[in-house]
Amino acid sequence: MINRRANRKEQSEGISSPLKVISLAFVSIIIIFVLLFFFYPQFFRSLSFNASRIKNAFGYYLLQDKPEFYYLEMEKNGKDIRAGKDNPLEVTYRDEFVVKAVVSDDLTGKYTTIKFEGFSKGNNDLGVLLKGVDFVNKIIQSGTVIENSGIVSDYKILINHRNEMIAVVPLKIEITPQDWFRFAKDSTNVREQIDYLKKAIEMNKNEVSVRKVLAGIYSRQGNLDDAIVQYKDVLNIKPDDPVAMGELVKCYIRKKEYDEAIKLSKVMIKTNPKDARAYVGLGLSLAEKGLWAQAAQNYREAVRIEPDDYPVRLKLAEAYKNSNMMSSAVEEYKYIAAHSKEPDPAFLSLGDVYLKLKKYDEAVKCYKEVLKKQPRNAAVYANLAAAYAGGGKASEEMDNLKKAISLSPNDPTIRFNMGTAYERRKMDAEAIREYETVLKINSADADAQDRLAALALKNKQFGQAVKYYEKLKTKFPQKSSIYANLGFAYGELKKYASSAENYEKAIQYGAKDSNLHYNLAYTYDKLGMGKKAIAEYEKISPKTKQILGIIGNYYLKEKKYATAIKYYKKIVELEPKKAASYESLGYAYAASEDWDTAIKNYRIALKYDREDDELYANLGEAYERKGLYPEALKAYTNAYALNPDSAKAQQKIPKLKIKLLQEKAKKKIRSEEE
Repeated sequence: MINRRANRKEQSEGISSPLKVISLAFVSIIIIFVLLFFFYPQFFRSLSFNASRIKNAFGYYLLQDKPEFYYLEMEKNGKDIRAGKDNPLEVTYRDEFVVKAVVSDDLTGKYTTIKFEGFSKGNNDLGVLLKGVDFVNKIIQSGTVIENSGIVSDYKILINHRNEMIAVVPLKIEITPQDWFRFAKDSTNVREQIDYLKKAIEMNKNEVSVRKVLAGIYSRQGNLDDAIVQYKDVLNIKPDDPVAMGELVKCYIRKKEYDEAIKLSKVMIKTNPKDARAYVGLGLSLAEKGLWAQAAQNYREAVRIEPDDYPVRLKLAEAYKNSNMMSSAVEEYKYIAAHSKEPDPAFLSLGDVYLKLKKYDEAVKCYKEVLKKQPRNAAVYANLAAAYAGGGKASEEMDNLKKAISLSPNDPTIRFNMGTAYERRKMDAEAIREYETVLKINSADADAQDRLAALALKNKQFGQAVKYYEKLKTKFPQKSSIYANLGFAYGELKKYASSAENYEKAIQYGAKDSNLHYNLAYTYDKLGMGKKAIAEYEKISPKTKQILGIIGNYYLKEKKYATAIKYYKKIVELEPKKAASYESLGYAYAASEDWDTAIKNYRIALKYDREDDELYANLGEAYERKGLYPEALKAYTNAYALNPDSAKAQQKIPKLKIKLLQEKAKKKIRSEEE
């Protein structure tokens, strides 16, 4: 009895232990929030508690998880604002601002610091008054190329917890024309700015900031050679200048000097392995050279350093796609679509990948996502039509093509797609109308000309086909299919010389189709060029019975009996149970006066066809030449029985009967004399 109670007590204590831990944790959380309420009330004013944040705070304080960042509380130009991962801080040279608090799970902020990348002067910018004019001046002096929009997005606010980055807040710094004028002695003329900066460089040849400004102006004006000279001069003075190296890489890429860009990007990476821009520059250069797998490797590294750089992620996905790593491309596009504030480019590219993979339903979904925000994007409707076509939904395909045309009636690509849709439906007249519309928009469109030529050929409008193919020939002077089709069209127009000329060109430029040799041989025949015709027939492989017969007949006429017999034997090999095969071979032997072999083949032929009067007549002639007159008479008689109109039988039977009577009379005379 005592043991049972002891066991129950132990069981009770075992059950209550986890409950005690949970209770202590709960009490700890309450105590933490009570203390914070009294000692840090500002966080309760700024932080709107919900279940997610309570869970995050629990994870941070009790489970030692990394704190979650929510936003920065700031004062800008006397007004309170917030900035976060998806809410950039926008700065002009007129602005003054200060970060008042970092709102995160580190409620005390004891271990959290912030730094304005590229602009900080200390270890923590929290509570420091900052001026936009300082940012703008530093950017201009750095020589960073500023796009026409004037927005520089290369810099960020870094939020660190215990010296480990936990979040990044984007900075958008606007460089206005006034900033350039301010810096370049208020000049309103680019040429004047350049002249002024050149004079400044002459006064102090080791001043790199002025050289970078000048290089930046040259680059913006498209004067890449002069920009490159200036950036190189900067690097001669300061070899590790990251801005000069980065901008020089961009210049090399724009000039398509990819090897130089690659070489310099590798130097940048060696100098600073954590510079994402260096990996991006290297990736871009490798991509331009078609080295997609290597490009993807460098884009991956850039994304590892800056995971929220979605334009680079798009480049990475493109590299995957071009490396035929479709599953990786799909996953990357999906990630961008799920996390980026501008998911449309990812959805559009993802739709294109699905279209290529023939996953038409998935492609349709992606294109529809784009249309939610871009309902008047004609190109997306055209792509959607292609996806429906792939899925066999003809009605939806046409509806979307018509919608695309209504939005962009002069888009030649959409018109061409409509033409192909009509062509698949055998609506040739409508297809021709669309292709002709394409040519009205762009008279040099080779694809539309090609389809119009093919349709003209199909509909036996050979003159029209010739007109289009002659134009295409000038654009693609070594495309064999154009010459082949021209040869056929000219042949149908009975212009055999032009036909032969184009067939010859088609073969010269690599066409391998046996029909081309046949058509060329036929054309040579029409031109009376028998020898050249046979040479083409002999190139056909495999040879049909018809071709072998043509070649055999030619050599018979040329009295080249051995060669003719060789080809007739091949007919027998092709059709060993056809009377005509042996009859042709027998005829060839007869022409060579090999009567025994001729008779042998005629008799084999009769095993397969005893109703051929001409065969009996040829056999009769062979017997007659051998002097076997009774056999000859019998064969001629069989021919006559099958066809009383057989000229050979009518002629030979009476003569052979007389000959046999004469032979009989001679035998009788010899017998009486003996």
